[in-house]
Amino acid sequence: MPKFIIFTDLDGTLLNHDNYSYGQNTELIQRLIPDSPVILCSSKTAAEIRHLQQQLGLSGMPFVAENGAYIYFNAQHDYQSPLSNTDIAAQLQQLKTDYGLNFQCFSDCDAAQIAALTGLALNDAARALERPYSEVIIWKPDSRAEDEALLAQHLASNLHMVHGGRFSHILSRDCDKSLAVNWLKQFYPAQMVCIGLGDSENDLDMLKACQHAVVVKRPYKAALALEHDSVYFTRQQAPAGWAEGLQHFLQQ
Repeated sequence: MPKFIIFTDLDGTLLNHDNYSYGQNTELIQRLIPDSPVILCSSKTAAEIRHLQQQLGLSGMPFVAENGAYIYFNAQHDYQSPLSNTDIAAQLQQLKTDYGLNFQCFSDCDAAQIAALTGLALNDAARALERPYSEVIIWKPDSRAEDEALLAQHLASNLHMVHGGRFSHILSRDCDKSLAVNWLKQFYPAQMVCIGLGDSENDLDMLKACQHAVVVKRPYKAALALEHDSVYFTRQQAPAGWAEGLQHFLQQ
């Protein structure tokens, strides 16, 4: 099998959108990792990703956390955002006050509140709060469109917003998933081929940074639109769609 570097989103891609199941994907992962690293690339925290790596048999592997605000290659090489959660939360609180915005931040919540919002188990919710380099915004549904537009308009120039389904993520403008892909590539031989897997708008730049892209079918809306020279749109949703998409390129 040729050597690949596999960059994969988690929720809705490797994991089921609703119950976070990874199904039978561990079998394919274990066949891949002797020669082809599987790099988890997510908005999740390092604590969440390391916990999931243990379950998937990926402990010690490189990963991308907080949408690229933290990147781990090994104990000697990692990347940390120049901005902290404390810096970002302070700016958001000031904007909330100045413009009367109606939102809540993850850092305002405890694990029980996050568990209720996300459906995560309490321990998993606690790991989701271990977020040193970014902030997550919880919108009020009835005012989200207006508040999100106002916040985007007035964010400081050193910040940017990554839009998610229920939440938005605020992090340093110097960080995103595609920059993370390119940062990690430097540690691998140039001939290794990158495959990216994702399902949502915040995966677009990551997918475009890879030679091959897999767009996993979404349960509640049309597939992500992606212009790419080598892209496969899966017929199945996650978790089965993850293996389907990878096998498409592995078998070529």
